[in-house]
Amino acid sequence: MEKKRNLKQRLKIGKTIFFKDVKHAKWAILSVFAYFVLLRKFFITICPAVLITGLPCPGCGMTRALIRLLHLDFAGAWQMHPFVYLFMIFILWFGIRRYILGISDTKKAWKILAMLGILMILFYIWRMLRYFPGNPPMSYYYGNVLLNLHHIIKSFLQI
Repeated sequence: MEKKRNLKQRLKIGKTIFFKDVKHAKWAILSVFAYFVLLRKFFITICPAVLITGLPCPGCGMTRALIRLLHLDFAGAWQMHPFVYLFMIFILWFGIRRYILGISDTKKAWKILAMLGILMILFYIWRMLRYFPGNPPMSYYYGNVLLNLHHIIKSFLQI
């Protein structure tokens, strides 16, 4: 009975901390949401690297992988970006530690995120060498800013 009460208390405290975190990050959350909505509405992509260069970035495919994961399409999620699983494990690990166990070790979390970032960049290089240009997300996206700018300058110089 004591363990149940203790867990209930932890969950209640964790819920309070979670809502404080959300309240603290509300402007960042709203900005990210607005960013996604606006870019998706007016441009070919939500990725700034793709929008500017037409080339995929190390995170390209992560949003689609997460959507496929939410639809329980595990193979499709893996195909879009296998790192979605590592990030989900990280989020689960961080959430349990912060909101259930009450451990707030941000230094350790940042080190793990930095390591994941480095691994993603190495994976990106391998993926670019192996699969680019190919199936999404490893595709070249026409209609990017640099290509359009190139066409404008080229046509301007020919006048």
